Amino acid sequence: MNSPNLNFIDTHAHLGMLEHAPMDEILARAQAQGITKMITVATHEESWSVNESFAAKSPNIYFTLGLHPHDAEKVPNCESKLRAFYEASKHKNKCVAIGETGLDFFYDFAAKEAQVAQFETQVKLAHEWNLPLVIHCREAFNELFKSLKKIGVPPRAGVMHCFTGTTEEALESVGLGFSISFSGIITFKNAEALRATAKLVPEDRLLIETDCPFLAPVPHRGKKNEPSFLPHTASVIAAARGTSVDHVAKITTENAIRMFGL
Repeated sequence: MNSPNLNFIDTHAHLGMLEHAPMDEILARAQAQGITKMITVATHEESWSVNESFAAKSPNIYFTLGLHPHDAEKVPNCESKLRAFYEASKHKNKCVAIGETGLDFFYDFAAKEAQVAQFETQVKLAHEWNLPLVIHCREAFNELFKSLKKIGVPPRAGVMHCFTGTTEEALESVGLGFSISFSGIITFKNAEALRATAKLVPEDRLLIETDCPFLAPVPHRGKKNEPSFLPHTASVIAAARGTSVDHVAKITTENAIRMFGL
């Protein structure tokens, strides 16, 4: 799929969830497709040490620390646990963001009040630790923006990951200082509106991701996703924006390095 001269950064992977093949094979395939760096993202308490261990073993893997909104009620003492893990980490220099945090009102896995409380806690930690946020938001942008405006956007803002909102929500996010990251969803046949949004995101706020093992892009739908599939997403974004895959690779890599301090 990929020209050997193109380099990409997968800004959102869940390496601890990849069980469909040996990790060394998955990483070798990623390298062959020009994936030079990747960020493995936390979702729940058990994932913190798993992701940290991946980052500790490779100079090209980084990790995040956070709690997904689906798990908002499972860790009532979220702040103290996050703080204790971060402060005790021997690899905190490889921790590049707080998240995946945010709000998800599409599913009913946690009460809205609990999600808002956990999200606001993590926004405050992003301020304190001077880290960007990795935000998951579904059917909840109004409430998300309200919390961000109440507490204040952290100095390094962050990214709206796996974006599936409206163009208006994307541009409001950009106005608050956030970047917009697109996953394999943008390659789906019914994603015309999302491709139209991708065309309008400012160049310096554009990121790409796999969100693996979820959301494998066309032509791999139905398979377990992995970082080596990222160029397919880049190709569709390039077509939507009327530019080359080379250019998308270049700008998204530069944006990821700048945002996450890679």
